[in-house]
Amino acid sequence: MAGNESVTIEDIDGISSLCTGCGACAAACPTGSICMTTDREGFSYPRVDNNQCIACHKCLNVCQASRDSAKHNPIEIEALYASRKDERAAGSSGGIMGLLAKRVLESNGAVFGAVFDAEGHRVIHASTETHSLEKILRSKYVQSEAWPTYARVKQHLCSGEQVLFCGTPCQVIGLNRYLGKQYSNLLTVDFFCHGVPSPGFFADYARLVESQKGSRLTDVTFREKSHGWREQHMRWYFSDGSNIEEPSLDNCHYFFFLGNYSLRKSCYTCELYKRHEADITLADYWLIDPAFDDDLGTSLVLANTENGLTFLKDIKKDTIEVPVDNFDFEIYRHSYCPNKRANFFDCYVNEGIEATCGSYFDNEHRVWCIRNRCGAIKNAFVSKIKNCIGAFTR
Repeated sequence: MAGNESVTIEDIDGISSLCTGCGACAAACPTGSICMTTDREGFSYPRVDNNQCIACHKCLNVCQASRDSAKHNPIEIEALYASRKDERAAGSSGGIMGLLAKRVLESNGAVFGAVFDAEGHRVIHASTETHSLEKILRSKYVQSEAWPTYARVKQHLCSGEQVLFCGTPCQVIGLNRYLGKQYSNLLTVDFFCHGVPSPGFFADYARLVESQKGSRLTDVTFREKSHGWREQHMRWYFSDGSNIEEPSLDNCHYFFFLGNYSLRKSCYTCELYKRHEADITLADYWLIDPAFDDDLGTSLVLANTENGLTFLKDIKKDTIEVPVDNFDFEIYRHSYCPNKRANFFDCYVNEGIEATCGSYFDNEHRVWCIRNRCGAIKNAFVSKIKNCIGAFTR
């Protein structure tokens, strides 16, 4: 949406497909009239108590659905990984987030990011005040609740402390809108986002896994690197000391996430892949030259602001650089099939979690496997024909 005239105070709790769930409106409301409530698909949306609302329009002023975000063309683009093996292994890609975080912590600052809340079967935003940096690192493929931390971030900033806030592009915009001005002691980090899957679905699925296992869930990692950077595995940890590990695309939640079934409505029209407000943007550098790829993880790093560039230069001595060729934002654009989403949520809402993760998942996964296998056979056949033709013409 362009211009505040496109959204009215009556619409703030009904913007539906435009709402990213950043929660800036709820955090900014001076009377506490706005709360984030969960819809039937498991996503959080703002709801207004009209009895308390004073029509100050602060919610509209911070709502990113009411105006386009600023676009920062990257000042510098590099592909890096941490030179220390333990620091590289601690991250989902090249360990760059950990290096940035340690710089902030060395100055007695605070790092805010997503952590898994086992008791609530959800992902929340928290800081190194209450959680270890290890819990904040690594990708979590569930939409986190970031808005409760915005006020705490501001408190740290106003006290002069250095703060690193890491989140999705829309969460970084939400924080920036809430703050209302730039802070020299704030470093924001986002990433090339595939989209955010339903927190409600994940919570129900996690409870189902617990029930089937007969043990309480204590942690989950979405991208174990024990089999390498490219062969992604998901691992569940339980209170009895055991764990379950499986290839990510054989996991119900991850399959529906990566296949674009379970994403938030706003993700299907999101343009933030090319419109980052964060100081630094991170990504897996999947297009790395095979000659430099050791399958341990390499990060694509975009310094979008002078502040981001300063931090990037500061950590360079602790990294190893590999060449970057032909970067294009369009590589990170995703195409979506709306029918898949509609069918997925119809099953989840009307038939429940067991049916969705049972027969519905089995059918969709089977079709995917067949198509994948046929595609691999076709590619191998085409390659063989080309080789035969090449041998014949030599």
